[in-house]
Amino acid sequence: MQISSISGSFWENKKKSSLWDRLFRRNKTITKALTTPEIIGKNCQGLLLKNEIIKSFLFSTDMALIENNDADAILAVYPFPPSPKIIKTLIDFAGKPVVCGVGGGTTKGKKSVEMAIYAEQAGASGIIVNIPFENKDVKKIREKVSIPIIATVTSSDHDFLKGKIEAGVNVFHVSGGANTTKIVKEIRAKFPDFPVMATGGKSLNSIEESIDSGSKAIVLSPPSNKDLFKTVMVKYRNTFGNF
Repeated sequence: MQISSISGSFWENKKKSSLWDRLFRRNKTITKALTTPEIIGKNCQGLLLKNEIIKSFLFSTDMALIENNDADAILAVYPFPPSPKIIKTLIDFAGKPVVCGVGGGTTKGKKSVEMAIYAEQAGASGIIVNIPFENKDVKKIREKVSIPIIATVTSSDHDFLKGKIEAGVNVFHVSGGANTTKIVKEIRAKFPDFPVMATGGKSLNSIEESIDSGSKAIVLSPPSNKDLFKTVMVKYRNTFGNF
């Protein structure tokens, strides 16, 4: 698959291996079609989730994309109520740590607590709650599960963040669009010892900026199946179009 032809995408930067590694390395790793930028592995400090160091997250629930990428972990968040069936299927399938979404603006209270408990029992390495999730519900979850709680934030307001920390949040996930780097820097200045992960954006430059600002892990959005098929079909048309 010609991933390299997706113009401007950081997914086009293939990891290179030496001839020595290719010929003599005993424990050869399988090269995935979607390889994470080397800068993440080299420069990120990483987050500790259930005794594993995580530097890169793939933001996806697509099993084909999960199977064909080499990110350290999966961030399984989707714009629907959390589903035990989806949680269990992704954890069993992924073969790597999975952080599951359990609440946000529509799902909260008892339902979110139940989903958090279920996710932990199913083997999730952590859970994540979206921006509108209330601190009182974070506290309820914290009382019931021992795995890390990650909170997505788009603000560096001191009192807002302090409330999340006091409620039991273990990691902030900054998803502030063009302001992500600025927000990460401000959080690190106000809470220098608190772990922060961040959305990496669409380019190597934005990923590098997130790392330099203090993010310990990067969340990567994969190309769509449509974009991936487009690159393949262009090749097929050029090769077999005359038959």
